[in-house]
Amino acid sequence: MSRIARFNEWLAVKATNVFGSMGMTYLFFGYGFVPALVPSLMVTLLYWSNTIQLWSLPLLLVGTNAAARGINALIRETHDTVMKQLTTQQEMTATQTETLGLVREEMQLLRETHDAVVEEVRLLRGEPATAPVRAGESA
Repeated sequence: MSRIARFNEWLAVKATNVFGSMGMTYLFFGYGFVPALVPSLMVTLLYWSNTIQLWSLPLLLVGTNAAARGINALIRETHDTVMKQLTTQQEMTATQTETLGLVREEMQLLRETHDAVVEEVRLLRGEPATAPVRAGESA
């Protein structure tokens, strides 16, 4: 974007903010009463009122469009950030699921090893072979 285009956009946004303020609302409200107080100024005030309307409407539209572009850019940035976070979260969940599967396999191997060791100890003691007792279960 050229310097002139950036300046024009900046000016349009600033003007839109000024025209959208309560101060401007009060100013135009008071401006509307001037012809009632000084009727001889009615033609001049009508001219200036029309002139202000002619240049302010396009200016406000340009300012609104420029502000909308800024908001759209922020929305895109937020969306991209959220999607990156979602991808990271999905990768972490997949890793945790895989790790949990490995832990379960390891626990199963430990149970089987425990059962085999318990059975071997019984046989070494000369006790009769029994159904294997899993860790955490009572005989």
